[in-house]
Amino acid sequence: MSSSIDSSVKLTKPFSSDTDLDKRDLQQDAELYRDKLELQWSDLKHDATNYGKQALVIGGVIATTYVIMNAVLPDYKKGKKTVEEEPEIRVEKKKSSKKKAQFAVGQAVQSLAWTLAVGWARQKLKHLIADDQKTE
Repeated sequence: MSSSIDSSVKLTKPFSSDTDLDKRDLQQDAELYRDKLELQWSDLKHDATNYGKQALVIGGVIATTYVIMNAVLPDYKKGKKTVEEEPEIRVEKKKSSKKKAQFAVGQAVQSLAWTLAVGWARQKLKHLIADDQKTE
């Protein structure tokens, strides 16, 4: 049952008189590990910054699309309240059919915009995952 000894472990005599040499070796090892940790930490910060920027871009696109759609398209609740509160609108059925047609066009535009925004976000996410797998 022979076990292999780690090559980084140095065997020295117990209570050797040359402690300065051991101290220098330990300091060199400590510096080496510190450098490795700093390198890993800088890589983690760089990756977190990139992922954060991409998440902000995707979130900004979705939020902008939402705000634009709410500004451009009519409000569903306002249209329902005016129909219920004002019975005089029933007389003007010709205008309501035009409004319904415009409303359907608005819904189609909104649906198309959401589809494009979500598709773009999905592509960004796929690229992000692919880049993450390449680095590992």
